[in-house]
Amino acid sequence: MYRLLIISFFTLVSISCDHAKTNKQTKNVDNSSIDAIPEIVHHNIETKSGMLFTLTEEKISQSVSNITIQGMNFPNSNEILTFEGVDPIEQFYVIDLNRDGFEEFYIAVRTAGSGGYIRLLGIASFNDESYGKIYIQSITDNDDLAVGYMGHDEIDFTSSGIQRSYPLYGDDDTNAHPTGGMRKVNYELITGEAGYILNPYLTE
Repeated sequence: MYRLLIISFFTLVSISCDHAKTNKQTKNVDNSSIDAIPEIVHHNIETKSGMLFTLTEEKISQSVSNITIQGMNFPNSNEILTFEGVDPIEQFYVIDLNRDGFEEFYIAVRTAGSGGYIRLLGIASFNDESYGKIYIQSITDNDDLAVGYMGHDEIDFTSSGIQRSYPLYGDDDTNAHPTGGMRKVNYELITGEAGYILNPYLTE
């Protein structure tokens, strides 16, 4: 009996450790095999400082999702943050981009179809006391970065930063044959008047 309990205890510890490791890696979401619409998917994400985020994606259709995020262990906030009518989630990641000791939570969503456009969503921790949305400007709203941009972009989340890369299209290029090379855009997290801003800048 005691031996069985000891074995069960170590089994639970092993499962818990594996779960924690999974939460700290880049998570890619497979949207190619949705069996039923609407579908609701839950993810639990833990930061290095022990804060928890529950991410819920309600897939209204193959191309539209409602996303909600709620933090746990934050003493001054348990607000449910919503992003309604957005594109399906492709991947998500936690990273301390501004090196203040408190990780942010980023989500990449992509439009359905060939050569989709990626949009970034972000949640910042305010000293692990509370949390809120990060303002992130779309590539199409940035005059310098929008030139030649027609989607087909990729987001690379690493421990050191976030980088977006995408092909550049000329006026006469077809969707499948861009001729302008590649553009790489890095991101920095800066403090604004009302919160954090994820600021894109060109890689030299």
